[in-house]
Amino acid sequence: MVDTPRRSCLRSQNEGSGPRQTQPTHTPTHFLIVVALPVSHSSLLLLATLLWTLSPLAARAAHPLITEDTGTQGRGNIQAELTNEQFTIEEDAGKQKLALTTLTLTYGVVDSVDMVVSVPYLKLGASESDGTPGTQGMGDLGLDVKWRFYEADKLSVALKTGLTFPTGDDVLNLGAGRHTWSAYIVSTYALDQWAFHLHLGHFHFSNELNAKVNIWHASAAVERKLTDDLRIVIDTGVDTNTDPEAKKELAFLITGLIYSPRPNFDLDLGYKVERTDSLRANALLTGITLRW
Repeated sequence: MVDTPRRSCLRSQNEGSGPRQTQPTHTPTHFLIVVALPVSHSSLLLLATLLWTLSPLAARAAHPLITEDTGTQGRGNIQAELTNEQFTIEEDAGKQKLALTTLTLTYGVVDSVDMVVSVPYLKLGASESDGTPGTQGMGDLGLDVKWRFYEADKLSVALKTGLTFPTGDDVLNLGAGRHTWSAYIVSTYALDQWAFHLHLGHFHFSNELNAKVNIWHASAAVERKLTDDLRIVIDTGVDTNTDPEAKKELAFLITGLIYSPRPNFDLDLGYKVERTDSLRANALLTGITLRW
């Protein structure tokens, strides 16, 4: 039995034993944007991973999270999500600000399968270290499919695959310049007041930067229902560092709130911290989601 789209993976106390089937939130694919900041070449490679993880890795559990959940929209239902992520990125050579805005549209092909299209737009601020002017423009278009293939009581498992298309201007470093692909396994364990998500997989990062091609991702997230309309979320994980010379992988932590004043309307707010051995990034995350 498939529910109509819901605003979280938490199980209602009046619900049966089957897992909740909810909308995939936070944009869908693993599109990658490569950013040419006036910092070191190794940091440029790190930024590629940074923006990959904050992009539609998603149909994630729910923006502001990166970790996906197993929820789907249901046949014929649609979700529109607009998210914005304001980053401050630092290393020894200087500081840079950037903003990533993404529009994501999700359509329920059948009850257990969603198709997701994501359109990113990147705005790069001027360099504080050498005055290099900023740039902005469309990133690489993403297309994802999520299939929830297993459901048993509180546990469900899904497969999510994706492609990106080189629609961003790679000369301005707004796109990868090549097609990329990804494949992930996602699981959700849903209780009345809690939901737990696990997200594991591989991103094939074809690129022109002499960066690593095979990027591995592992993350886990938890949701806690505070009231009928409000949830707190925590997400943490690690990604392969794209810099071939790096000694440490990229780790992240996200905390946030999701407010749902109506069943088909969400507002979210979060804060993200990402670290490697040479680069630090902090981001304010906001989003709005509509379903019909």
